[in-house]
Amino acid sequence: MKNTHLWIGLALFALPLNAQSTKTPTAQQKASKGFVTGKVVDASGKPIAGAQIIADNTLYYNTNAIGYTNAKGEYRLDVRQPLGTWNITAKLLLKYEGERIEIDLIPQNDQVVAGNVGGVRNFVFKPADTTYGNLGMVNVRMALGFYPEVERLKVTLKPVGTLANGTKGKTIEAKLVSTGDGYIVKNVMYGTYDVTVALDGKTLFVRKAVSGGPSPAYQKAFRGGFWKDFYSLRPVMFLEVSDDDCPDILQECQGK
Repeated sequence: MKNTHLWIGLALFALPLNAQSTKTPTAQQKASKGFVTGKVVDASGKPIAGAQIIADNTLYYNTNAIGYTNAKGEYRLDVRQPLGTWNITAKLLLKYEGERIEIDLIPQNDQVVAGNVGGVRNFVFKPADTTYGNLGMVNVRMALGFYPEVERLKVTLKPVGTLANGTKGKTIEAKLVSTGDGYIVKNVMYGTYDVTVALDGKTLFVRKAVSGGPSPAYQKAFRGGFWKDFYSLRPVMFLEVSDDDCPDILQECQGK
């Protein structure tokens, strides 16, 4: 159990290191006693500056060392005190529509580091293979009276302009995945997209799903980004699809 009577906060910024590989530690990536070092890159191997590295002591409550990667994507944290082991994690901050979104980075080795031994822990900025991923999420709901076989649906997202990571992105074609929060497409970079949904190749009608107020009209495509609604903790793209642009069950478009 962590000692709740001891609080130690350490904030250490990255120190320059020699160029390092992200592979298994080599002669250039040997563990340094009392320190945890490493490098953060994107999926193509490009170094990432400004990523936050957190070393959290597994014994003492709220005891951590925090640092940031330099221009080469490298960092170095002092974990000599207090004695014990340290859990190392990393995050990248993305700015999107006034929101500051923390993205969990993927460790190449998630084992704890013994402070008196030190260790090398590298991270990669790429989609996480978890239920909800670590990037943006598209949540797709079916209109009242529309009950398709969901596995036959295909969602296409075409980026519009620059995305939150500074790239133009690529068109995504994905099947929906069933989760405890409904049907989703995970690991979509935050930004604006043109979205279409098809059933066996036939384009359906789609609109923004909202928790309150008037609903937008159905269209053959939706253009938009991510927002907070339905008690979401971070921006999500909420959509609703139908095989009819004005289902009989709806009153809002009848007689128009």
